[in-house]
Amino acid sequence: MISQQTIDIVKSTAPILKKNGQQITTRMYEIMFHNHPEIREQFNMSAQANGSQPAKLATAVYSYANQIDNLRALMPMVEKIAYRHVQTHVTPEQYPIVGESLLQAMKDVLGEAATEEVMAAWTEAYQALSQVFINREHDIYSDSQLCGVC
Repeated sequence: MISQQTIDIVKSTAPILKKNGQQITTRMYEIMFHNHPEIREQFNMSAQANGSQPAKLATAVYSYANQIDNLRALMPMVEKIAYRHVQTHVTPEQYPIVGESLLQAMKDVLGEAATEEVMAAWTEAYQALSQVFINREHDIYSDSQLCGVC
């Protein structure tokens, strides 16, 4: 699913993401809300203001970078996030918006460290992870429709 080269590059970025993760995710939300104000309503803006949402996302991004070659270890986190996405009505069409915003934030914060190679790897890695979420959220939506109001 993800090339070995991408895995190696993404894993190599884990230390810098641990150090700069919250700065990246804070910048990502700034970019996303500026370019797509229509999605603000899906977010808890108090969690934005107090920094808890960017902090949670920074932890998730770091965890993904650190465990990209062991997705099974990430499944509890994926489950929790997927259920939250279903609660807030995230759609598959919104994943490219988040991806563009995240990648731009990485470029903005990391500067020269965000080489073409790093950005290409993160593009591939993000697309793979977003498909995991899209598939899992589809299953959750389908399961809830089968059982009515579970």
